[in-house]
Formats: sequence, C-alpha cells, structure tokens
Amino acid sequence: MSSRSRNGCIDCKRAKVKCDEVHPFCGTCRRRRRQCSGYIQPIKSSRSVNGPSSPATPTTSIYRLTDHASSPDRPLNEPRPFAATEVHARAYSSACEPLVSPHSPIASNGTPSIDVRLFGSVPTIPAGTINPADQTFIEMYFLRHPKDLVFGPEFVEEMNSSVMKLLQDSPLAVGDSLSAIGEAYCKDSALPVVLPVASRRARILARLRSMDKQGVSMELLLSIMLGLCAVELVDSSAQQQTSNLPVLLDNLSMMLHHHLRERDDLNQLAKYFLRAMARQDMLLSLTRLHQSKIPTSWWLDDEAKIHADRFMGYTGTLMPILARLSDLAADIRASWLQTVVEDNTVGPIPKAYHTEPDLHDRASQLRNELSLWHPTVDPTLSFQTSRKFLMHANSYRDASLLYLYRLFSPPGSSAEADRAALTMAYEVMSHIADSEEDLKMSLWPVFLAACEMRSDPDRVSATQVLDSICRSRKTVTALGTRSFVFNRVWVARDAGIDWNWMALNLKYPNELLPI
Repeated sequence: MSSRSRNGCIDCKRAKVKCDEVHPFCGTCRRRRRQCSGYIQPIKSSRSVNGPSSPATPTTSIYRLTDHASSPDRPLNEPRPFAATEVHARAYSSACEPLVSPHSPIASNGTPSIDVRLFGSVPTIPAGTINPADQTFIEMYFLRHPKDLVFGPEFVEEMNSSVMKLLQDSPLAVGDSLSAIGEAYCKDSALPVVLPVASRRARILARLRSMDKQGVSMELLLSIMLGLCAVELVDSSAQQQTSNLPVLLDNLSMMLHHHLRERDDLNQLAKYFLRAMARQDMLLSLTRLHQSKIPTSWWLDDEAKIHADRFMGYTGTLMPILARLSDLAADIRASWLQTVVEDNTVGPIPKAYHTEPDLHDRASQLRNELSLWHPTVDPTLSFQTSRKFLMHANSYRDASLLYLYRLFSPPGSSAEADRAALTMAYEVMSHIADSEEDLKMSLWPVFLAACEMRSDPDRVSATQVLDSICRSRKTVTALGTRSFVFNRVWVARDAGIDWNWMALNLKYPNELLPI
C-alpha cells in the first residue's frame, strides 16, 4: 500500500487493520468487500464550490447540494454517513431567508427557537442505511418542502423536528418518503434529476403494506402515508390524469379504523401527522359532496383547539362543523341522484333541488353555527402573528356560508341568488390577506369566491389572488384549481351554459382539488 498510518478510516480502525487512507473512501474496505464509513477527521476540500463559508453558519444552497452529490471526488456508488442534523441545520442557514419568526409559537421571549447545539445531540445516521442515491433528494426535501407548504415560517422547525425524530428511528422507511418528495422538487426545478429512482411510489406502498401487517407505530405509518400524499401535491411532472389522493385517503381511513378498534387512541405525534391529511380529506369531501372519512374526534383534542396548526391555522375548531356540512352535501347529492333515477334523465344538477324538509332544517342549524363560530386565539402569540390566522379563519367561515347557500341555490338558478352569492363572495375576499406568503392556505375560499366573479375587474382581482397562491404554494392542486376556474367555470358562464362548479366537477372529476 502506498500510504499507511494511524489516521485510517472508521471501519479499518474498528477492524484493527491497516488502512491505505484513500479519500473519501479507502481502498482497503473495498478490497475487503466492505462499505467504508469514511474518516473521523474530514479532509479539507481543495476547492470551494460557491466560495468560503463559516463552519458555524453553514450556507449550503440547493445548487451546492447538487454539485456535492455529483462531484467527481465522491463516486455516486460509494455511501457516506448521512448527517440528518446537518441537513436540518442547512434549512436555517443564513443563505436562506429566515424561517423562524420572532413570534413563533415554538419560540420564547421573542428569540428564535433554533438551538444549534441540539443538532449535535442527534446521532448521525450510519453509512449504508440510506441509499446514497436518495441523499440528495432528502436534502432537497428539507430545503424546500416545509418552507413551501406550511402556513408560515413559524412552523418550519416544528415540522422538521417531528420528521427528524422519525427519520432517526426509521431511516430507511422515512427516507424513502422524503426522497420521493425531494425528487419531485428536483424535477420541478431547473436542476437535473441526478439519480432518478424508478418505481418509488410502488416501493413505498409495498413497504407500507408490510409495516401495517407487522404492527409498527401509527406515527410511522402516518408519516409515510403523508409523504405519499405530499408527492401527489408537488409532483407536477407526472401529468397524471387521475390523482391518487382520494385513494390514499380512503386507505388511510380504513387503516385508522382498524387500528383504533384494536388499540388505544393516537399519541400526539401521530395526531400531528394526521391533522395534515384530515384537512385534505375535509376539502376533498366538500369539493366532491361526500362525507368526510377522517372523524375530527381522532385528532381534535384540547391541545389542538388552542394552538394554531401548520396547515389549518385557527380553523381546527371549525372542522366539526365542516364535517356536518359535508354530510349534508352528501345527502343532497344522494337526493339529486335519486331524482335523476326516478326521472330517467341524466344531465346537470337541477336548478332547484327537491330536497326533504330535514335537509333544510339541518342547513338552517349549520348556518347558525357558522355565523356564531369564532376562532380561538392563542394568547401567547402576538397580534401580527394571529392576524393572518384570524383572516384565514374568517375567510373559511364565510366561504362555508357561501358553500351552504349554493347547495340550495345553485349558480344560475336565479338572478337574485347570483347577486346574493356575489355579495357573499365579496365577504370572503375581504378576509384574504394581502401578503403573498400569507395566502398559501386560502385556496379553497378563494376558489369558491372566484367562481362567482363575472365582471372583468372582479375577475382580474380574483386572478391576481389565484396567481399569488400558485406562486407561494406551487402545488399541482393549486395550479389545477386555477385552471378549473378559468377554463371551466368562467368559460361556461360566458357561453351561457351551466356554470355550477359542482356540476362541472362531476363532469370533469379529476381536475378540481382545491387543497
């Protein structure tokens, strides 16, 4: 061997054999048919990719991560220890915009809650545990996904910490889900996909079925299921004709029903992941006039009632009312379908429903509940932080009232009904935030309001808001919802044909998911 000393790699020292000290992975391990874990003291890089940076404040960018993954100095087929905490820290580097608000619900005394010392207390995931081809995608997940999708920067560390805990416990299973999401972002960006992983969804689903049979923790199962749902939201390159979200949520509901029949209630971490999918299920149910499949009793506990959620904001306590609203919508849809069967006709939803008195009584009760509902404010948050949650919650309440009104007075049923609905749409838009960052979670109320807009100035305003949502939260569902408003609802209304979005959604069932 050309070079031998005491500064060998981790594996050679452990095996008490002489190491040739080839960097980054020694040839001795390769000849011994072992996976080299690298060296305790890293070799300083001979060149800087993006200039010098302080080791105390890492400034890794997306481009540097990609350059590192494809560097000729590190062969792609040679694994390296995956420092999950290092990736976690990069998400908060000074190169990125600040991700934690001084008014964060997880901060105290107005100071950022990120403690860099915590990163060193979490062990590095051993080399070989995570597929080297997936590491770049996992890094991309932490750099993009939480920041792009959650309500605001005050929730990024909270989400990363929850995911990191499961990644440390089950690196292979959770790593698969995170890398699938990260790969979708790589496809969406200008960066090339360095290491495409074939049939990733099928692999994750197969592991999920196997884990469910083995009886692993519900928080792990829920995190993997949430990862699959997230891929459906952000993978714009798939160009699927049919979204898998409804099927995934159906499977989740069956899995939870089975779990809760045999075991105790869900713990807080499991509820944390479940809340994200419960929101998706609720919006999907309202859009398709179906009953919601995830009961609010599974996740809405006392803790959730008094704290803002990363996706729901202050609307957590509104969800039980929305669940009853989706039940009512499902019954109205069933009544309409029964009318179609009895009349032997197939066509658009009738202009006036032949509804039973019970449905009107339930609607009246829901209208009173929605009018009286007010969000619960977290007293530990500042006004500036609570303001966006309050505006969002009020827009959801007013949108729910508009939705309820249109269940019994469909678009186009009368000029008077359309004028009343337009006034309600203005009420919704009056609660929409001005800041693009604060618009992320307002897609559903903005969609309902935009459908009512007829004049050019109103449509320009609605278009600007929808465009802002698509820029701040660029998901497949946001882009599809905007297209549905432009190309289905407005086009139909201008052509003088049925422009009821509920009827159009039945006619084009795979285009509208305002999540």
